[in-house]
Amino acid sequence: MIIREFIRELKQCHPMFHSTSERALMESLQVFRTFELREGEQASIGGFSGDMLFVVIGKVEVTCTSGDKKVLTPEDTSNKPLLFPELPQLLTITAVEDTCLCHLDVDSFSYLSGLEETFDDIRRGARYDEALLDKMRTSTAFRRLPIEYIEDAVKSIKEIAVRAGDEIISDGKEIKAFYVIAAGRAEVLRLSPESGDIEKTEELGPGDEIGEEAIIMAAKSPCTVRMLEDGAVYAMDVAKFREILQKPLLTEVAPEVARAMYNNRGGFVDVRFVEEYEESHIVGCVNVPLFDLMKRRAEFDADRQYVVYCRSGRRSAVAAFKLKQLNINAVSLKGGLKGWPYGDLLEPNS
Repeated sequence: MIIREFIRELKQCHPMFHSTSERALMESLQVFRTFELREGEQASIGGFSGDMLFVVIGKVEVTCTSGDKKVLTPEDTSNKPLLFPELPQLLTITAVEDTCLCHLDVDSFSYLSGLEETFDDIRRGARYDEALLDKMRTSTAFRRLPIEYIEDAVKSIKEIAVRAGDEIISDGKEIKAFYVIAAGRAEVLRLSPESGDIEKTEELGPGDEIGEEAIIMAAKSPCTVRMLEDGAVYAMDVAKFREILQKPLLTEVAPEVARAMYNNRGGFVDVRFVEEYEESHIVGCVNVPLFDLMKRRAEFDADRQYVVYCRSGRRSAVAAFKLKQLNINAVSLKGGLKGWPYGDLLEPNS
C-alpha cells in the first residue's frame, strides 16, 4: 500500500518520526489524509497552523496567499514538509503531473503516537497482560484519555471471568464498577416506556462498555446487561472511573458560556425524551434522546462543537462523555434547562 510505504520512508527521512516506533506510526494512519490530483487539476486547501503537507508521488506547484509560488516533489517534502497557514488562509495546489498528497494532522498524530509509545513503554517495563493492553489500546473508553492517565488506568483494571446468564449490571441496582467486555457477547435489557415490558434493546461484544451512564449520573442502573455466553470483562471500580476517565473527558459549561457558543453557531443537542423536547426546547437544537445517541452518532460532525443539554444536566453529562470518546467535541450544559436563564431562546416561549 503506497501510504504505508511512504510513512516508512518518512521514518527514515524526517526527524519528527525517528523516535516513533513503526507500530505507533501504523496505528496513527487515520491522521494521514491522502488525496490525488491529476495533471493540471487544482485544489485550494487549508488546515490548522502547524499541520503538514507531503508530496507522496508526482510534482505540484504551490501558491501561497502572498502570491509566492514553489514547485515541490517527494524529495522536497520528506525532509521539510510544507506547513499549513492558519485558516481562513488557503494554499492553492496545482498538479504539474499526476500527484498523491498527504495532509498530516500534527496534534492528533502527536496524541496517537504518544499513546502507542506509552502502551509500548508499559508493555516493556511491567508485567501486564498483553491482551488487556491491546483491548485498552483499541477501546473507545481509553482512546481519548490524556496520556498521563494511561498507566493508572492499566493498574486499575482487573479481569473477571463471567458465565452465560450472569448479570454484569442489574436494572434498579447500584453500580459496583465500570466494565469493558473482554470476551463474549451480552444483551441489554430495558423497560420499554411504551409497552411497559422488558425488551432487549441491543447486543454488546468485546470492547463495548457497561455502566458509565449510571456512574456519571450518580444513579442506579437504568438497564440490565446479561451475558449471552461465557466470557470475561475488565472492571474498574467507581471511584477510579470518576478519577481516571470521567474527570479528564467530561466538560461542563455555564449557561453564559453556552449562550456565547450558541451565538457562534455551536450545535445544540437536546438528549431528553421527545415528549420533553416538544414541551420546550432551545431554538434550533436537534433532539437526539440519550437512548438513541449511539445509533445516531453518524449525524455528528467531528469538525463542529456541540453543547448537549437535558433537564438537569445529568443525562447530558453522559451524552457529552460518550461523544468525547468518539472524538466529537461536546460539552454538557451545567444545570440543564432548569438553570437556563435565556427565555428568548426557548420555544414554545416560556
